Amino acid sequence: MMQLQIHPNHQNKGYGRGVIEQVIKTAKLKPIKLTVLKNNPAKALYTRLGFKITGEDNYEYHMQTQPINNSRLKT
Repeated sequence: MMQLQIHPNHQNKGYGRGVIEQVIKTAKLKPIKLTVLKNNPAKALYTRLGFKITGEDNYEYHMQTQPINNSRLKT
């Protein structure tokens, strides 16, 4: 996946969370890496889903999730 954007009319309805959870499930034991703009509220979602900041530049946080027990995810 190159980029995920949810139209403002459809944000905060769980669509982004659903997509990211499916990516985590599909990745199984592989870590997932992403970048998020520093002012993007989606960072809070990524943190709740287990992503940790591994670095940053002037504009973005670099985040990664470690393999997690998929039972943490909604089914």
